[in-house]
Amino acid sequence: MKTGAARAWDAVDASASSRADVLAELSGRIRSMQRSTLGAGSEAPVVPVASELVGLFPHGGLKPGGVYEVLSPLLATMLLSAATRRGDWVAVVGMPDFSAAAAMAAGVDFERLIVVPHPGDQGMRVSAALADVMSVVVLGDAAAVSAGEAQRLEARLRRTGSVMLRLGEWPGAEDRLAISERRWSGLRAGHGHLAACRITATARGRGGTPRRVSFTLSEMSDPPGVIEHSDE
Repeated sequence: MKTGAARAWDAVDASASSRADVLAELSGRIRSMQRSTLGAGSEAPVVPVASELVGLFPHGGLKPGGVYEVLSPLLATMLLSAATRRGDWVAVVGMPDFSAAAAMAAGVDFERLIVVPHPGDQGMRVSAALADVMSVVVLGDAAAVSAGEAQRLEARLRRTGSVMLRLGEWPGAEDRLAISERRWSGLRAGHGHLAACRITATARGRGGTPRRVSFTLSEMSDPPGVIEHSDE
């Protein structure tokens, strides 16, 4: 995977102590580069999101200390862009198919991105360590999460103000975000290429009314591999 200037750490077959040493070194390095401390916890301002997605959130952004179910890799990627442009650090854990092209198109600053594509069975542990120094952590759907692990990580997120985007189910999530509709344009008379996609994204909270936004992605070079659909 080509990620430009993004830093990538691939998990290897190592002992638990070796993994801990790597995580400690990574955390120390990020802390030294962090522009601001995440110690404000859940009282911090919202983490900004792309303008197309602001309407999905009651306060206009991601709630610090919150966990969100995100059923779309595209939405997860878009949710990283505004934070990195503000100077925040973000991380993607357990997503070996993370698309550098989609991230670049979404405006993610690769200089503020950590990618851990293959954490092995340490996905939760890696995410917890990164949550101490990242504004947003994306956790892939392959990582198993027990109820106890979820509760401990949520407590950690509330303390640091970091946000978790889970590509899959998470009990008690703030919202479930998904792409509910997509419409392609660009084909004429049965030929040509797909030039744009009109997307409707939906956020479902805890018993609240679903919130929806629609936006258009244009100049798609490989649309089917970038945009996905969820039956929300």
